[in-house]
Order: sequence, then structure tokens, then C-alpha cells
Amino acid sequence: MPELPEVETVRKGLIQGMLNKTFEDVLVRREGLRYPFPDDL
Repeated sequence: MPELPEVETVRKGLIQGMLNKTFEDVLVRREGLRYPFPDDL
């Protein structure tokens, strides 16, 4: 499990290119990382 400072660093890096954007598609590369993903996700 990542620590909060690591998560915050990743968040800050991602937000620059993702803020106010919309996902058109999602590719699930690993089924059920923690919980199974619904088929209609």
C-alpha cells in the first residue's frame, strides 16, 4: 500500500494533464486489483 506522500506526488503529476478532462474509454489490464470490476464499468 503506498504511503500518502507518494500518492500526493502522483496526484500532483497527473492533475496537470487531466484536470477538467473526460475519459472516453478505460482499459482494465488487471482484473480485480482489490475488488472485481463490474462488466458495465
